[in-house]
Amino acid sequence: MKTRSILMTALCSLMLGMGFASCSDDDENDLNTKPIEPETYPAYILNEGVWGANNANITSFMPNYKVENLSDVYLKTNGKQMGDVANAMMEEDDNIYVVLNGSMYVARLDMTTKEQARYTFPKSEGAPRCIDVEDDYAYVTQYGGQVTKLNIKDMTLAGTFKGGDNLEGIVEKDGKLYVANTYTVDGSNNWVYNKEVFVIDAKTMTLEKTITVVDNPTKLYEIDGKIYLISQGNYADVAGALQSIDPKTGTSKVILNDVTKITEGNNDLIYCISATYDANWQLSNSFFTYNPSTGAISETSFLQDAPSSFSTAAIYLLEVDEETGFIYVGTSDYTTNGTIYQFDKSGKLVQSFDSGGINPSAMVFIND
Repeated sequence: MKTRSILMTALCSLMLGMGFASCSDDDENDLNTKPIEPETYPAYILNEGVWGANNANITSFMPNYKVENLSDVYLKTNGKQMGDVANAMMEEDDNIYVVLNGSMYVARLDMTTKEQARYTFPKSEGAPRCIDVEDDYAYVTQYGGQVTKLNIKDMTLAGTFKGGDNLEGIVEKDGKLYVANTYTVDGSNNWVYNKEVFVIDAKTMTLEKTITVVDNPTKLYEIDGKIYLISQGNYADVAGALQSIDPKTGTSKVILNDVTKITEGNNDLIYCISATYDANWQLSNSFFTYNPSTGAISETSFLQDAPSSFSTAAIYLLEVDEETGFIYVGTSDYTTNGTIYQFDKSGKLVQSFDSGGINPSAMVFIND
């Protein structure tokens, strides 16, 4: 769901006022002798920040230009800090939605990141985690076993589902919500990983069925009308896995083990990252593609000249701009600003730059 439209004049004025790259063809800043099609447009990066530091933010850059000195666009637009731990961001129908886990709210922003409305969760409820927006409603998962349904016009409460333990990823498809019930903590303070995805009727907010999946389900995606799930496994004898979910049969199928991040490409492929640890807990990353139509998994990386550090880096972000095919990988050390690497659609490194905040986790792209 990547609907995009915006009045470019307003956005260009905003970028210029904030000291960002110009919307004109500036030979000094342009990465190419000729502009990349479509015309230059901005993109937003969500930086989670760290717990208790009130340093979550949104930064902006122009993908077709050399990126330098990213600024906190949310702070400049709203005159206040964004809050504590930004857990999710998505764009739908010319609005941006952000979920603040630590600050316990979800907000609707316009396409300049000006806040239009927000819903603050009661302190008695679990912290919000993930969001999906469909038609007139936003659906937000929460730890403690709740999905909250909000009217997007004014971000007021429209309904709730209560059930499960700590709820993470969510997607809506054909009037049903698919929700990952990830884990719980037992009486001996042991983590117990669940093996279920809830199917909830979006209209009545009642449970219809439960789908059995690999241990510790976390992230759900809808790509080209199909539902995909990443489970993390139990970090011991059960590996994490990328799975597909069939809404008709209510069953799941493992596609490949140890997949930790995926994103939709603009070439009918799904880009995947696998992060595995050896016996000494040394991290190793691999990058490959999955073709949903044929089931083929590539044997080579979709990145031609990735930095050598990628093999052991903590990859926090993977996004593809569907208009240009640009691939973005974000890394983090969890304490200082992250780094964003921009690759062209062939996988060639274009540039890298400071994300402007700690733990870059999501991006949205704006186009006219």
